[in-house]
Amino acid sequence: MNNRYKSLSLTIGASALVIFLLCAWLVGSHAPALNANDAALRSLVNAHRTNWGTAFFTHLTLAYNSTGTTIIAGFVTLVALLGFSWRAGLQVALTVATGSWLNHYLKSLFQRPRPTNDVLMHYGGWSFPSAHAALSALTMGSLVLLILRTKWPTKYRHPLATLAVVFALLIGFSRLYVGAHFLSDVIGGWALGITVVAFFDALFHRFLPYQVRSVQRAKRRRPRPRSNRPRARRY
Repeated sequence: MNNRYKSLSLTIGASALVIFLLCAWLVGSHAPALNANDAALRSLVNAHRTNWGTAFFTHLTLAYNSTGTTIIAGFVTLVALLGFSWRAGLQVALTVATGSWLNHYLKSLFQRPRPTNDVLMHYGGWSFPSAHAALSALTMGSLVLLILRTKWPTKYRHPLATLAVVFALLIGFSRLYVGAHFLSDVIGGWALGITVVAFFDALFHRFLPYQVRSVQRAKRRRPRPRSNRPRARRY
């Protein structure tokens, strides 16, 4: 990844950390304004539910159940292993595993109850931060970094990265739509996931850097420069 994308990754990661800390403080302090805004947005979303929207988002949100998460995380890890190196695969695996553990720990720490009224899909456990939002940010964020590191033309890299981001956004919105979370839960989950992605990216860039496999092969095949010194004659 060039310096431009590296700086962007660090900036987004730092911003995500600030956003998560703000959400955590508001949720932990039971801020009335936060609760009022969360309730108002839930009412707005519920009032605009449609038959096609319900069918779409109830199926989409299942993408990050336990089985779906394993499949998606495994796919991104496989892309990293085949397209880059074992270091890239290790980065993705550690990113998803650490982010998932942090999300589980923070849920038990904050113990925020889930929405209870007008819910399409009922889930157990605590609400903040949203695990679906966090896992979508962890997996799609890792995939975006891999895409941007490739040597593909910009006309391919940027649309693919945008699709990954849009998918993560839709997963987060699906949690609002089915009534499983409040908006602050989803934003907190996204911010947590992005922070973990940026942390491990900076860590590996510093201590275990890696390149796309085509670049590695090109370097190994690069011919040695010829010496300009005249060869000694043999008699």
